Amino acid sequence: SYQTPHKVYERVYCTDPSHDEECNEYTGFDPSIVNIPLTDIQVRNSSLGEQAGRGLFALKTLPSDSPIGMEGHAQNFFVMPTTWDVIESTVEWVGENGITLAMSEIGGLEAFIDGYGFASRLLGEKSWSIDSGILEFMNHGCNGTANYGYHSSLTEWNADTNTLPEELDTTDSPYNIVFDRHMKQVFDSGDYTLREIAEGDEIFSNYLDYSGEVEFWEEEVMTLRGQCAGEAYGTISQYEMMKKQ
Repeated sequence: SYQTPHKVYERVYCTDPSHDEECNEYTGFDPSIVNIPLTDIQVRNSSLGEQAGRGLFALKTLPSDSPIGMEGHAQNFFVMPTTWDVIESTVEWVGENGITLAMSEIGGLEAFIDGYGFASRLLGEKSWSIDSGILEFMNHGCNGTANYGYHSSLTEWNADTNTLPEELDTTDSPYNIVFDRHMKQVFDSGDYTLREIAEGDEIFSNYLDYSGEVEFWEEEVMTLRGQCAGEAYGTISQYEMMKKQ
């Protein structure tokens, strides 16, 4: 089908050298890459403070240039555009009928997806990917302190709130046979330890690297600035506080 192309088309597509990057990345795993098992990391309260909620910590020294939990990269939760549309419509209905969002089941579902997931428009409309393991607890590394993901000089402080970087814009992504055949892997892989991470250190990624929507770019940057300054809470922490009230 158009949405999930046949493997034959992928083979032809990958004969073009200009497609080597995605073909090498997503059509198999390199056995020479050292995978860090999930048993080498642990969930604790974040070192960033109460506003950051929980975080991930290394139980032993983690080598650089290595993915974490590669064995589960294709087992993430995937929220299709049609499903997200139903969730948003239901949340809107809950608000219009005076129901406290924190007390509704749909409110918890929305908070889970928005707080732990990463959005994309690779399928045309917004869809979400949420890691099914403990990697979902990884926090944002403020002031360029991310030690997991991929190398980027972009931070919440040097980002232009008026302009989404071109390399992050997914609103006009071209049709890509490899991406469409390995969608879950595309969403949940490709990140590596950026340097050696010492035992006991918290593991951080750069949330801005996963932003891809022009309409929400300014909000995302300003939200991270507030959290990094200790003046704002993350989505999950906010929801948990509302539940306690």
